[in-house]
Amino acid sequence: MDLHHPLFQSLLLPLLVAFTVTGMLRGALGGVQGRRWAVAGVAVAIVGAAVWLLGWRLPPGALTERLPWIYAAAALVGLVLEALHASRRTEWLAAGILWALALATLAAKPLPLMIGLWLLGLAVIRAVLREHAARADAAAVLVVASLGLAAVAMRSGSALLFESSLALAAAVAGGALWLWPFVRLAFGASGAIVAVLAWLALWVATALLTDARPLPLGLLAGAFTSGPMVRWTRRHLRRTALPATATATASARSAGPSATARTWVEPLIVAAVALIWVAAALALTYAEAAGAPAGTMDDPYYKPRW
Repeated sequence: MDLHHPLFQSLLLPLLVAFTVTGMLRGALGGVQGRRWAVAGVAVAIVGAAVWLLGWRLPPGALTERLPWIYAAAALVGLVLEALHASRRTEWLAAGILWALALATLAAKPLPLMIGLWLLGLAVIRAVLREHAARADAAAVLVVASLGLAAVAMRSGSALLFESSLALAAAVAGGALWLWPFVRLAFGASGAIVAVLAWLALWVATALLTDARPLPLGLLAGAFTSGPMVRWTRRHLRRTALPATATATASARSAGPSATARTWVEPLIVAAVALIWVAAALALTYAEAAGAPAGTMDDPYYKPRW
């Protein structure tokens, strides 16, 4: 078995590591602590896959060599915040500071552009962290957005970023299998922060190292509005429903079964809405590239082994 084959190092390895380590932590730490800490298995998979793909160099030179260090720092911050039982606001502030530092190491652009990228990253981080930790909504969006980023990177000529984005999607999906269809843990800071910061770092790397256009990349970032959009639509439909229907819905919600239904159905709806954003980004990417030659895959940081 070729351990450097893309199907292994980008899909099978991070998926198995995330699923296995998450399950082991869940079982070893028990029902309460295991539920809190198990998602750290996602962080292990994300950092491990990055080291496997990109290497671990000190000091890091090329932009891609800095990504594993950013992932490791995000994983450490997530673990500390989880240990401190930090509030969502504190998590968001800490992740925002780390995103500013990561952005400064990845790109040296004019200050207005850097501020704009930082603010956009803050919005993406907030969208992920505000999702309910006991549902798979945030994980679903991260998986779909990472797959979209992988497709854009491939079409734009970088096999390395394609594999890195695919590995991120597989790692988050491996942990999400413990969240959906049955909730057995919480998607807390120990997994969510490293996942969202890894996505943002790859997003910036794709913008800097490939010929990907800003608008498709912006549409990929828009996928993180899927959760709020679904909830806003649900609330709007409830407000416009007949009083009798609204009363029956409220009664059913207070009884509890609808919570189980949301655990099952809502992540699928959120993923479907995110997929619309990704499809729009890919359609625009292919439309813009229709008159241009396809990417040569001549990636200076990557030697493919197909």
